[in-house]
Amino acid sequence: MTRTIKRWGALGAAAVSLAGVMVVAGGTTSAHADTRCDWGWIKINDSPGGDPISDARGHSHSTGNHYVRRYAQDAGTGWFVWDWYADNDGGSDGDTADTYFGSRWCPNAP
Repeated sequence: MTRTIKRWGALGAAAVSLAGVMVVAGGTTSAHADTRCDWGWIKINDSPGGDPISDARGHSHSTGNHYVRRYAQDAGTGWFVWDWYADNDGGSDGDTADTYFGSRWCPNAP
C-alpha cells in the first residue's frame, strides 16, 4: 500500500494536534488535577506525627499540597515531564503514603 505525501502530512498534523492537547491537559484524566509548569517552595508533611517536615517544589490550595516528586527530560524534544504527587499528610495518626496526582510536559526543569 502506498501513502501519498498529503496523507502522511494529515497523519502528522493529527499526531501534533493530539500531542498539543496532551500538553494542555497535562496528560492526565482528572479534570481537577492541577499540574502546572510552575511552582514555589512549600512545606510537606507539616502536621505533627507524620514524616519529618521537608521543603518541596509545589503549590498549596484548597485541595491540599501538591509537589513535583520527580522529573525527566525527553532527549528528542528537550521537554521535561514533571510527575506531581499529593502530600497525604496523615497528621497525628502517622503519615499516609503520598499518591501520584498527574503529569505535565513542560519546556523547562522544575
